[in-house]
Amino acid sequence: MIKKCLVLFLTCISISDIVFAQVDSLPVYEIKSDTIPEQIIDSIYWQRLEDPGGRWTFEEVRKEPLAGKFHIQADVPAIAHTSWQRYKLKNMLPYPVKIFLTSTADFFDVYIVRSNSLVTHYRNGGLRKWEEKDGFKSAEYMKGAIPLKLNIGEEVLIYDRRNLMNEDIRRIVVRFASNEKIMSQYLDFADSRENIFKETNIYEIFTAGLMLFSFLISLFFYRIVKEPVYLLFAFFSIDALLINLHNTAAIFAYWFHPSLSWWVPFLFSFIPWLTYYYFLIWFVRKFFNVKNQYSKWDRILSWGGIFSVLLGAVGLVSYVANLEDSSFFNIYRLVSIIFIFGLYPLLILITIFLYFRQRNTSIRYLSIGIFPLMLTFIVSLFVILNIRSSNNSGVFLNWVKENSWLLLLVCMTWLVLWFVRVLMMKYVHLMKENAQQAIDKERERSELIASQKIQLETEVTERTAELKQSLEELKSTQSQLIQSEKMASLGELTAGIAHEIQNPLNFVNNFSDVNKELLTELKDEIKKGNTDEANAIADDVIGNEEKINHHGKRADAIVKGMLQHSRKSEGKKESTDINALCDEYLRLSYHGLRAKDKSFNAKFETDFDASLPKINVVQQDIGRVILNLINNAFYAVNERKKLNETGYEPTILVSTKRVNDKIEVSVKDNGTGIPEKIKDKIFQPFFTTKPTGSGTGLGLSLSYDIVKSHGGEIKIESKENEGTELVIFLPVI
Repeated sequence: MIKKCLVLFLTCISISDIVFAQVDSLPVYEIKSDTIPEQIIDSIYWQRLEDPGGRWTFEEVRKEPLAGKFHIQADVPAIAHTSWQRYKLKNMLPYPVKIFLTSTADFFDVYIVRSNSLVTHYRNGGLRKWEEKDGFKSAEYMKGAIPLKLNIGEEVLIYDRRNLMNEDIRRIVVRFASNEKIMSQYLDFADSRENIFKETNIYEIFTAGLMLFSFLISLFFYRIVKEPVYLLFAFFSIDALLINLHNTAAIFAYWFHPSLSWWVPFLFSFIPWLTYYYFLIWFVRKFFNVKNQYSKWDRILSWGGIFSVLLGAVGLVSYVANLEDSSFFNIYRLVSIIFIFGLYPLLILITIFLYFRQRNTSIRYLSIGIFPLMLTFIVSLFVILNIRSSNNSGVFLNWVKENSWLLLLVCMTWLVLWFVRVLMMKYVHLMKENAQQAIDKERERSELIASQKIQLETEVTERTAELKQSLEELKSTQSQLIQSEKMASLGELTAGIAHEIQNPLNFVNNFSDVNKELLTELKDEIKKGNTDEANAIADDVIGNEEKINHHGKRADAIVKGMLQHSRKSEGKKESTDINALCDEYLRLSYHGLRAKDKSFNAKFETDFDASLPKINVVQQDIGRVILNLINNAFYAVNERKKLNETGYEPTILVSTKRVNDKIEVSVKDNGTGIPEKIKDKIFQPFFTTKPTGSGTGLGLSLSYDIVKSHGGEIKIESKENEGTELVIFLPVI
């Protein structure tokens, strides 16, 4: 047991020796000067350990087996998103040195191991919560700094852990602070959030509010005058609002959540710059009406606006593709600066000079508004180029550099104020024009109304006379048509009546001839003295005379019915047996059709309710309705018969029955039926499906009116190619 413990103890000592031996073998970076603001530690002085999962802790990486995996960093990027670095720093100066370590990583952790083995942990990073940060906190560039003070001859071992999502570590930088005020902020771990919101941010917010006002008032005037020029300026205003507000928006976004910081330049800078000069150039073209006076220059402006969109699109793609550190992006940035601050403002200034001599007040006022802003952009170009070339700026350029935001604020305010003035001038001018146009239109309208009134009165008088004449003609035509319909039905009746009256006349003639012969025989029998035979013959004669009288009365009734049907209705209602009326007109209709067409043949049936009471109706009118319905039924079955359908037998059924306080008269056929689309039209005057010359289209219309005048109603049930049923309802009382 003692041996095992001794072996374990010796093993731990040996492992510890290996770990410390590995750390001891790490070269020490000696700080021998602090006059240079930053010093880059060569890769031989620091080692890296890749942490693919980002899960290892400080205690794990400083011990075996991980401690032995640290290696000298070659000049290649990290292959993992997270890595550990360790290096030694030693102050060789004869006084304490003040340094700070910086990183643009999302998460930045620093562990400082001093000679007394005391470990201090500091946290910082772009995505770390503000309250969790140590050291100097900054939201402006999403960077932070960890301060460190090294006493004379002091040596420290540093482990730092970096998330490499936003950082490609190929070097470690030590920065020195010679300014005591700044260094005191580092050493005291001051929270600099309250110092980040600077005076320039107030300028930005004020300018953004001004551009928002410009945007809203431009939309307001566009809604009134409907001129695209105001809509273009509204879009330009909203682009200027976003561009001026992007720094302040970045701060607020970072405070809200650090992960939003990537979207701020995307939404507030790159996207607005896509169309900023496009809308401004097109606004100038439309407002100055360049195309009509300087067509070639207008073409140059047009292509300049399109190129501004393309230039912005390149920057947008470069930003999304994370090419900001590439040489291509540096060239692009220089070109875009020249175009944005030089070429585009120069194009607009040239346009202003072309039109400034004109007497158009609106153009002059707008030129006065745009000129300072474009001039400020051009001056800013020299400031930016001077800064990039690292030359000493003159007094004027330094003043422009220090007061750039204030200048932009003043110029944007100047532009908006003059543009609003132009809008108000145009609005007042438009109101005057509208008022004058309204007066002119009202005068023209009054004159037109007066002339139209006279003309209308004349036309009304003429039309009234024409309408009176047309009405008289219509009444005359209607009477003729109604009479024609009556005569048509009378003609159909005549044929049937002729057939009906022929039967009793045949009986009268036949029995008259028989009686003549019997009377001759009677004389002979009387001469012979054959009394019995004479009496028998006399009885036969008497019987025949009774039959002659019966058939004569029958013929008389038929003639009276014909006369009653043909004469004008006086509207006098009589007690009528509806069954007898239906039976009579059924036979008359059938025989009438047979008289006109010998080939016509159809089966007809009746189903009369014998218990029906008599009802008060105008017989000739109701008879005309029944006749019309039966004629239509016979016509429908005859038309279907012409189709030569196998097994088809034309049939109609006329039936009566009582339903509550009404009598129902039904005429049902198995004919062609009525299409659904014309059902609603069959009771309309002059509507007919019969060929031209075969009907007037008034039959069902008159029938409908007659039934309604009796307080009844008429309904139709029909299916195409199956048949139709027309039902009349007449009140009993």
